[in-house]
Formats: sequence, C-alpha cells, structure tokens
Amino acid sequence: MLAAPRWTICLLLAVVLGGALTAPASPATADDLPPVETNIIGGTKATAGQFPFAAALLRRGESRTAGLACGASVLSHSWVLTAAHCLLDEDDEYPDSQYGNYVGPSKYDVLTGTTSLTGTGGQRLRVAAIYVHPSYDVADQDDDVALLRLARPTSSAAVAVIGTSSAELALDDTGAAATAAGWGLTSPPPSRTISPDLRSVGLPVQSDATCTAAYPPGKTDPFGNMTEYHASNMLCAGPMSGGKDSCSGDSGGPLLVRAPDTSWRLIGTVSFGIGCAEAGHPGVYQRLTTTSSWIARTRRLGPFNPDGSAFIAQQYRDFTGHQPSAGQLSSWRTKLAGQPGADLITALAASDTWDRNAGMNIRLYRAAFLRNPDTAGLAYWVQQRWGGRSAGWIANQFTSSSEFEGRYGALTDDGAFLTQLYQNVFHRDPDPSGRDFWLHRLGAGERRGDVLLSLSDSSEYRKSTATTVRIIATRFGLLREAPTPSVLTASAAMSQRALIDSLSASYRYASRFSG
Repeated sequence: MLAAPRWTICLLLAVVLGGALTAPASPATADDLPPVETNIIGGTKATAGQFPFAAALLRRGESRTAGLACGASVLSHSWVLTAAHCLLDEDDEYPDSQYGNYVGPSKYDVLTGTTSLTGTGGQRLRVAAIYVHPSYDVADQDDDVALLRLARPTSSAAVAVIGTSSAELALDDTGAAATAAGWGLTSPPPSRTISPDLRSVGLPVQSDATCTAAYPPGKTDPFGNMTEYHASNMLCAGPMSGGKDSCSGDSGGPLLVRAPDTSWRLIGTVSFGIGCAEAGHPGVYQRLTTTSSWIARTRRLGPFNPDGSAFIAQQYRDFTGHQPSAGQLSSWRTKLAGQPGADLITALAASDTWDRNAGMNIRLYRAAFLRNPDTAGLAYWVQQRWGGRSAGWIANQFTSSSEFEGRYGALTDDGAFLTQLYQNVFHRDPDPSGRDFWLHRLGAGERRGDVLLSLSDSSEYRKSTATTVRIIATRFGLLREAPTPSVLTASAAMSQRALIDSLSASYRYASRFSG
C-alpha cells in the first residue's frame, strides 16, 4: 500500500525495472521514500483456485514481472475492475481530446487465470476500452474505481460485487473479516523485486470513526498528497497495531469478504494509505456499495460498450439478418438507458421475423427428419431464408433431400407420403377429411414441401414443439450454436429471460466478438 497515491511507487518501480513509465514532474527518489514492506504484509501465498478472479494489470509490451502496474478483479468474461488512479496519464502519452486525463486502452493488458507472474499459465488479454468512474477525484481520491472491457473474454471465474440489499450491506460492517489479495514488492529499497506469486492477508474492517481518526481532514502523506478519509465512499481495513496490510503494486486489487453461502463478495478495491502495515494507518479502499450501481450499469451489456449502439446492432444482425434502422437504433438506445439489454433480445427472439426463419427451419427439421437441427444445417438454412429463399422452397429441399429418402424410401405414392408426415407431426394417421383434402391438393400440383410446411406450421404442432423450438432458436440466435440433447434437457425448465441471461453472460457468447 505504502504512501498515497499508490501509483507513485508503481511509477518508480517501473523505472527501476526498465519499464516505459517515468516518475511525475517532481518525483520522490528512493532515498525519500518511507520503508517499503513486503507486498500483502503479514499474509501468505495464495493457493491455486483460491482467488480465481484475481487479475493483474500489465503494461503492454513488457514482461509479466517488469510490466506489473496494478491489481484487478474479474467481474465477468468481458470486464475487470481496478482503481481509477492506475489509469492516470502521468506521462501525458495520450491525447486529452480522446482520453482526457487517462491512458488509452493500448497501454495495458490484463493477466487472468493464474497465481504466478513468472509462469506461462493464464491468459494475457488486451484491453479494448477503459471507463473511469465519472466522479473520480484525483485530489481527494473519491470514487477510485475504473472498469476495463477486454478485447477477448477471459475464461476465469468472476467475483460478485457486494449488493445493496440489507443482507449484503451488512457484509462490510465494522469488524467484518476481510481479505486482500495481490502481487507486488517483496523487499525494501534498494530492491524493487515484486512477488512472483499471488498473496493474501486477512484484515478486519475498521469503523468510520477509526478510519477518520487515522486519516483526518487535511491530512497529507509524505509527498503532499491528500489522504483524507471520506466515509461516503471509502472504507479502511487492517489491524490498528499494524503488521498486516496491502502494499504498493496492489492498487486496484480486491478486498473481499465471505457471504453466508461462503462465496466471495468484492467489497472494496485497494486505493491508498500511509506506509505499509504501519500502526495507526490501516489501508483505505474504495467502498463498492457506493459505486456498485455504476459498475452494474457500465458492464451490463457484456462484451459491448455501455452506450448500447454496438449491442443493438449485433442483436438486429443476429435475429433479423440486417442492421437496425436509424429509428430502431435511436429508440432502443433510449429504452436501454433504463432497461436491461435482455429486453431487446427477448423482443427480437420472440418476433415473427425470427420465428419465420429459425423457428420455421427447426420445425421443418423435426417434422421431416424427426430430429433437431445440427448447427451447420440450421446456419445454412437461416442464411438461405435471409438471402431471399421462400419458406416453401426450403421445405421442398427437405422433402427432396437424400436424408428424407434415405429415412422413408422413395414414397412414390402420395398417400404413403401423407401418412408418413401425419405420423411425424401428429403421431397418428390422417383423418379421412384431412387425407382427402391433401391428396386433392397434391393431385392438383401442390408440392410436397408445401404440405410439410403447412403441417409443421399448424397450431397443434407449434404447441407441441414450442419449448424445444424456443430453446433452440434462442440459443442459435445468441451463440450461433444448436444445443446438444443434454443442454436442451437442462434448459427446458428455464424461463425465457433466465435462458437469455445465461446465454448472453456465457464465455461462448463473449467469444463471438473481438475488440
């Protein structure tokens, strides 16, 4: 943790290790610094899988050790949370007209899925977009959080941010047993060696009164940086006797507590402090209950930026085969300002446009071949429909296919053909009036595919296949993948909204997109 602001030490560390960063305009020298303690003071080496969501922010183009800048936490396959101060453009490398006071996405990668900086495991992923909390104040260090959208998804597990229910709010109360985790320095100056392994330490959450006494109004660190404690958006943790703390290199990393179900909750991000593990100065963390709504709102569209434009365009391409009109884009952007993204997916997945394409093709597969479509086949026929082929033309391809003939034989007699379709669709022979009706139509030149299309589109068949068709069409719409029988069975009890939420939050969904 060392002194506030945390990036002061990170900058000096980068210089010593040969990194691209340089110290600020009036840098402190190593001789000026207070004693540096081991990273995650008083803690232990984390075990594999203990904190699967722990991530490291690395300077692009540098090694995993020399490039360590800050810690971070995986919130989903596409988003990680870190500290806003880790993203300040201290060297004025990026144009203010585009990035303001912050670095651009090309500055950093995020390392996930490993506890080791020296090994080769884990995923090193590029940052596609940076979102700093709009109320972050570099002078007061208020709202010291930022979100990074990854260019490609991480397969690592995510951690849940503390919620705002009464039960969740109690998790960061005074005396709560919290845990901090991160990488960083392991020896005092002149060594600037970082920890090769993730470490963690248990820290008690202190009361606001205790934290205010430790960091009173007007208090500054040895470098003149403001270190006031603001209970409105900060919390502090660590024994007042010292000896346990987070330290430099941990900025942006997680402060965690166990929920009643034993899963982790992220209650804070490492922000600032005076010294490391000094008596009377517990570490200060961003209190995430005050920023959880912004975090949720910013990352709610998964692998897309929060303004909604790219998200809306992708849903229209997936479920209608074309780009949204200017009016549709504008309308949904307005709606999504106050509604979940799943509302748009729900509407398009239930639209007649999607049913008359994917839904129709799925019913044709089941009625003609007594099976659900495979991914490649469904993708082909969906594209044919969007390419202008009529439903009747597609149905006739089914009845004249080698699979159809191979399953049922030539069926040269119209009566035998009709009986087979009725068995497939209704599990019975045709009634006399129905048989006479369709035999007359076939005798008058009706194509067999048109009969297949009509029977598969009947209200009786729609009702009997509704759940299966809905699941397959929704999964294919979002993932471009038909479900396996086991997946189909597992999804049968899910509501449509639960299915959409699950699929749109999946690794496979995020993997479809890059950048």
